Amino acid sequence: MSEYCIISDGSCDLPKDLAAKENITVVPFYVSFDEKNYMKEGVDIGVRDFYQKMVDNKGVFPKSSLPSVQDYMEVFEPIIKQGKGIVCICITSKFSGSLQSATNAKNILLETYPDAKIEVIDSMVNTVLQGLFVLEAAKMCKAGVPMKACVNELLDMRESGRIFFTIGSIDYLKHGGRIGKLSGLAASVLGIKPLITLKDGEIYNSGVSRSRKALWLR
Repeated sequence: MSEYCIISDGSCDLPKDLAAKENITVVPFYVSFDEKNYMKEGVDIGVRDFYQKMVDNKGVFPKSSLPSVQDYMEVFEPIIKQGKGIVCICITSKFSGSLQSATNAKNILLETYPDAKIEVIDSMVNTVLQGLFVLEAAKMCKAGVPMKACVNELLDMRESGRIFFTIGSIDYLKHGGRIGKLSGLAASVLGIKPLITLKDGEIYNSGVSRSRKALWLR
């Protein structure tokens, strides 16, 4: 039996059955399409349903809310009571305060359980690459790699993490404040497809083209 458990926030985008199979606990984000009613991702609304709502409601920009300190405490405390350690991997802190919620939960619980072993890691990425990062942690955990060695390996591994992607419409990035408004306007008017790189926790422009195919050939 492993000495520690792997936890991630919902940004890892791991399918529920895969997370369960690998003994990964996912603390979900909240999403809302009306700014009033918030649903837990993966619990109250599935990923496919979420994106279908975006397709069906063009021009409606869903709002997201990070997991609360209480959400993390409710996951952490039962594990601590079992005498196990915790390795919690969160979305890049440049995108969300999820890491801070997890860190606050850790600090509060350490007041009651001073001997608890809790490591909260900034993955410096999100989505698919965060999911792969979390799966590597789970693999090491299952293989019996000691918790400290697992954490050190993850910290080394994340330095090389990169995501390259392009999008059909720049509207969502612009609305979410991920790019400057002027560059977003120019891209929308000119029909430019940006090649975007996520590294070191931040988004960078890696080029533009008139088509996705041309971008992949770069």
